Amino acid sequence: MFISIDVPDAPGKPKVSDVTATTMTIQWTPPPSDGGAPIKGYIIEKRDTTSMRWLKVSVDLEKETTFNITGLVQGTSYEFRVSAENKAGVSKPSPPSDTWKAKPPYGKNWFFTPYQYLVRYGICSK
Repeated sequence: MFISIDVPDAPGKPKVSDVTATTMTIQWTPPPSDGGAPIKGYIIEKRDTTSMRWLKVSVDLEKETTFNITGLVQGTSYEFRVSAENKAGVSKPSPPSDTWKAKPPYGKNWFFTPYQYLVRYGICSK
């Protein structure tokens, strides 16, 4: 009996979260098919949107489906993609993530209006 093993299908499109000025976290779903052999890990790549070149973000295969990407440049927009690897080889890459800009956390108000300052420090009440 012959068992056929193939490369895995592409993983799901990465979703970006926890954006800061120099880091982002991505999460993706495993491929629908492992090609008949267990997934050994994932290859994660990033692309500065002003470039056509994809760069690996880690030397080693990542075992989990969540990864914190560090060393990003503030103000630069990035996309990410993921490939799966089994003993037959490497899958096609996932669709790229949506584009995200490395900047201080979205939705965080780091500054107070004069009114918020007065309320926060008890100078006046709400």
